[in-house]
Amino acid sequence: MRLVYIAFISLFLAYCNNPKVEPLDSPYLNHADSVSYVGIETCMQCHYDIYETYIETGMGKSFSLATKENSHLLLEKTTFIVDTFNNFSYYPYWKDDTLFLEEKYKNFSREEVVDYIIGSGHHTNSHLWSENGYVHQMPFTYYTQDSILDFPPGFENNYNSRFSRSIGLECMSCHNAMPEFVLGSENKFDKVDHGIDCERCHGPGEIHVRNVTNGILVDTSKYIDYSIVNPSKLPLEKQFQICMRCHLQGNTVLSQGKSFYDFKPGMELSDIMTVFVPKYEDDETFIMASHVDRLKQSSCFQESEDMSCISCHNPHHTVQKTSPNFFNDKCLSCHSDCSEPERVSNNCIECHMPKSSTIDIPHVSISDHKIGIHYKDSTKSVKGKFIGLKSINNDSPSNEIFAKAYLSQFEKFDSSPYLLDSAFNYIQKLDVYTSYHTYLHYYFLSNDFKSILNLVNAIPNILDSLKSQDYQNIDAWTAYRIGEAYGKFYLYDSSLRFYEKSFKLAPFVIDFNLKLADVYFNLNELDLAQKQYEYIIGEFSKNEIAFCNLAYVLMSKGEMDKAMKYLIKAQEINPRHIQTLLNIASCNMFDNNVKLAKQNLLEVLEIDSNNSKAIYLLDQIK
Repeated sequence: MRLVYIAFISLFLAYCNNPKVEPLDSPYLNHADSVSYVGIETCMQCHYDIYETYIETGMGKSFSLATKENSHLLLEKTTFIVDTFNNFSYYPYWKDDTLFLEEKYKNFSREEVVDYIIGSGHHTNSHLWSENGYVHQMPFTYYTQDSILDFPPGFENNYNSRFSRSIGLECMSCHNAMPEFVLGSENKFDKVDHGIDCERCHGPGEIHVRNVTNGILVDTSKYIDYSIVNPSKLPLEKQFQICMRCHLQGNTVLSQGKSFYDFKPGMELSDIMTVFVPKYEDDETFIMASHVDRLKQSSCFQESEDMSCISCHNPHHTVQKTSPNFFNDKCLSCHSDCSEPERVSNNCIECHMPKSSTIDIPHVSISDHKIGIHYKDSTKSVKGKFIGLKSINNDSPSNEIFAKAYLSQFEKFDSSPYLLDSAFNYIQKLDVYTSYHTYLHYYFLSNDFKSILNLVNAIPNILDSLKSQDYQNIDAWTAYRIGEAYGKFYLYDSSLRFYEKSFKLAPFVIDFNLKLADVYFNLNELDLAQKQYEYIIGEFSKNEIAFCNLAYVLMSKGEMDKAMKYLIKAQEINPRHIQTLLNIASCNMFDNNVKLAKQNLLEVLEIDSNNSKAIYLLDQIK
């Protein structure tokens, strides 16, 4: 016992180096930015009984290393999946305790190690791979409810992004404790934790740990301990907002200067972000993480004065091992008896929160949190007319937040033109000089590049004003969009200045890297283009575009043999990359290998039967 106590003290001392805390409006001391997170292992030493049950919850299992112990994958029941549109097939397999995914296409094969499992396994296990800190989703998910191996949501039909879907901070921040995101990137991390930990609901624990270590204890039966947040001591709405942070999925717009790191339990969520969902007439469909939105529509919630998520859920215990009687007792505390004539069981949830399929994730059904009388599967309703985007956690979003929401909805979820029209209704109410980022974003999505340049010319020293680094890369993306506008009019000298700025502000975003290299090539700066593409390959070693374009630079220099080596590498990464196949054909034509060149071009036409370049080159061969 003495050894455990010594270890306990020594661990805590590591967090006692920062006794000063800046003044705050909040009474909670751990809302200060200077207060550090200590990790679940530290919390565990005093709260082991809670830790032991918590790690079995969906939150505790939300993210993990891809080991057999953590995986629910049953390969004896399902062995592979096929992309029938592009002829890729995928075969996951274990080698000892390491999970691999093999991708096959004709005589090509690509293997990647699965690094992480995302998802508790209560419904799904999806799979991620990481290289050089960049985290991407892999093209297979195991749906545990039905023991089905299939594509992840968004990979279906002809939308298979293979190994390139980025997993950014928004996604990570709801499946992890506090991942260490690399500024100037979109999906690069120095460190990712394994699951949601205690501090996501209680706030950073440094001061609390220091106080306990120093014997500064609070009688929590009488007083609130303001060194740490106890959600049950918060006002109802702020309790709700803790859960809302991740169980209100939708179109999230961050407030100016805020990031997904900034919300801490006990804060106003609307100060950090506003979450929108599209609303339609006569629509009863819902998505996976829509628990808050659905609950707010319930009469139970609307007529109650003190109902929140923790009214029915103990976040320290898994729902999977909770008896229906526990939830029945919660219902019967308000409803003395069930008068439903069709009552068939003593399970209130079964009838009034029936398991229903979601519209965003296949092979999954969850309890519909719109408590009520359900006569049909709610997902079978037909969407009526689009009403608009509705904010779930902010009663009065600003015009700029509304504008950004519609732009984001168009860009990420639905390319319907009416969303841009709605965005403009709010944008035109904004001052163009203080909100030029939003104006430029709108013009960019509208393909109105002339208006971009007109606005740029109207704002003095706009290039110098783009200097901030943030988690959204706002200035970097604005510089990129301006660079694109200049490029559309072949004004490469001007586009170069803005591409260089976007790269400087966010050097770990692949789009910025590629565009900078492209404009060097367009300016005939072949050595600079080559150097930039070589940098990209060093940073993003599985990007076929970088290998293909580097090869083209070398072809322009007459270094055909060296170019072919990079083209082969690009083809190994993506055997269906059309530009790579065209460049290989060109190299073969240069070497008078007409037979191989013709084969390459026919492969292009197999992928894209109307490809004009392939048709032209085939005609030249004939």
